[in-house]
Amino acid sequence: MNYLRIDILNRIKHRAGKRVKKSSFIKRQTVSQAAIIIAVITFISKFIGYVREILIANYFGASGVVDAFLVATIIPSMVLGLFAAGLNTLIIPVYIEKKARDPVYAKKFVNWVFLVWGTIFLFASILVLIFAPFLVKLVAVGFTGERFTLAVNITRYLTLSGYLSILTGLFTGLFHSEKQFLLPTIVSFVANWIIVLSIALLTPYLGINSWTVGQTLFAIISFTSLFYVLYKRYGFFHKLSFKGIEWREIYKFTILLLPLIVSGGIGTLNTIVDRTIASTLDVGSIAALNFAGRVWAIPISLLAGPIATAVFPGFSELAVGKDKIKDYSYMLNKTIAIMWYFIIPASLIFITLSEPIVRVLFQRGAFDVKATQVTSFAVSMYSIGLFAHAANPLLGRVFYSYKNTITPVIISICTVGLNIFLNIVLGRLIGAGGIALATSLSVTFGFIVYNITVRKYLIPFTKRLAIETVKIILCSTVVGGVSYLSLPFFRGNLGFIALVVRLLLVGLFAGGIYLVLSYLLKVEGFFFFREKFYQAVVKVPILNRIPFIKRVSSSNK
Repeated sequence: MNYLRIDILNRIKHRAGKRVKKSSFIKRQTVSQAAIIIAVITFISKFIGYVREILIANYFGASGVVDAFLVATIIPSMVLGLFAAGLNTLIIPVYIEKKARDPVYAKKFVNWVFLVWGTIFLFASILVLIFAPFLVKLVAVGFTGERFTLAVNITRYLTLSGYLSILTGLFTGLFHSEKQFLLPTIVSFVANWIIVLSIALLTPYLGINSWTVGQTLFAIISFTSLFYVLYKRYGFFHKLSFKGIEWREIYKFTILLLPLIVSGGIGTLNTIVDRTIASTLDVGSIAALNFAGRVWAIPISLLAGPIATAVFPGFSELAVGKDKIKDYSYMLNKTIAIMWYFIIPASLIFITLSEPIVRVLFQRGAFDVKATQVTSFAVSMYSIGLFAHAANPLLGRVFYSYKNTITPVIISICTVGLNIFLNIVLGRLIGAGGIALATSLSVTFGFIVYNITVRKYLIPFTKRLAIETVKIILCSTVVGGVSYLSLPFFRGNLGFIALVVRLLLVGLFAGGIYLVLSYLLKVEGFFFFREKFYQAVVKVPILNRIPFIKRVSSSNK
């Protein structure tokens, strides 16, 4: 729950009595510009991730080997990530506050955090190494034989990368505190390609352990490069010693970290539950859910996430006094409407065309027709809850903007509880797709509860949003109908190029109809994005000379 982390950040800034001075680059960003920047960075990262997933699908398919690796990756996250949740975020406001008072003391404090929490994580890592068989059995109760042994071995191999990744998160927070955002992004980008190259080059020799090698190299490169720059350029970590640690300061820092541990633990628990139940199903179920998750998360990560992140500062500014409740409600509802303008039609496309989409992305090599069927069904089930996945973070941020950190945690716990129950029931009935459906139903439940409880502060679903939603659903229904009618277009033994071309043609046709209907029905999202598109286009020297562009852009001023 990133909104909880941001709330803590804002509280510390307020307590310090100072606002962090923003760089000129950040000052120039509007909400839409910030969302675009975040989306571009996310797109690059996701692209690398999809290249990795395509390679894994090609070499291993939706197999028990991939199941074992995915279980192994969750265990360091469960043990280490649980206690490290929010460390990279929390260090930013705390360091900035202390730096404003005494820069030398601030660096001392960072050294203490690095030593104390680094030691805690080291001991936790040792425990993971020792108790790996128990942890694997706990997370994957259905694993036996070769899958179990492989998961245990990979867990132990990945413990080092998990340990280094946590500390790298701390380093990233320090870079952000120093107004340096580009370097960590570049390092992560380069290091991610190491994983891809390891899988591509080493798989014939090491099998699934090529992925393990890539993960380890990624962690080592990220850790060493960021540590070196922080040490050389910014003067961190010069005098590391347990002597002189002010344990009261560490205690206060830890108290602030506890809510983030709880919220992070809930999110981790949800993933663990999904994979635990999936481990009792057919071999390859965990892998299928992982591949499906990569697909349905595209619109969330590229649109909903960036928008939610970009608008939160505005939420915090409006959460003061009853006189701004109407403005706050308007902003919240407008943001949801804009997100749903793309999320709802995307969900219908993913529901209807999940099979050809999965074929294009993954069906090659070891990823066979059966794997495509299981994965595409899971994509369809996940996509049912896309609208709730998009809206819930925004609704949660309302609570945190009003300093209410308890209600979202309670809602999350209830959502996880429902997800566990539905996983057991639906997983047994319809397999991996049932687990995906359980996720959609539980997040939809969360959406309903959020809308009921948030009324304490503002109106979450106004008449205007209801009308916009009806318009979007009407337009999206036509898109879904076009997608459904196009299914015969994808039957047969089609090659990769043929599938891509046909998906593009159907997408362009359905998208064109959607835009026309949006214009005719005067859907707010259409005019919002049209305005932002022209604003971006007119800044391109070559394009802004086109008479049509000049005319339209002038009319929007």
